[in-house]
Amino acid sequence: MDTVKRERYVQKIIRLTPTENNYIKNKMDNAGRKNFNAFALEMLIQGQVTIVDFKSLSDLKIAIDRVGKNINQIAKKVNETGDVSKSDIDETKKLLKEIETVVYQSIQSEYKKYK
Repeated sequence: MDTVKRERYVQKIIRLTPTENNYIKNKMDNAGRKNFNAFALEMLIQGQVTIVDFKSLSDLKIAIDRVGKNINQIAKKVNETGDVSKSDIDETKKLLKEIETVVYQSIQSEYKKYK
């Protein structure tokens, strides 16, 4: 049988009570981690597990998609009729302003976390 050469070959074994085990499982779930070894290493080495929230990026993607759809509608109208209305341009400007707001809020939120 082949022996696998591992980078981490020092093994540490811990014993837990059922309550401690459930506590750790809850912490892993809250951090979005499934692998105990990776979770434990991150906790032991860094002293904390970093949780990244992608909600603001999801909001940004939705806002960008709306602008893209609006621009496509304007392009289609221009190709069909040769002109575009002021309301179409104003709507696009409004959506771009929404994106700017979401980006600014995301940056401010992340900045406050690390300040």
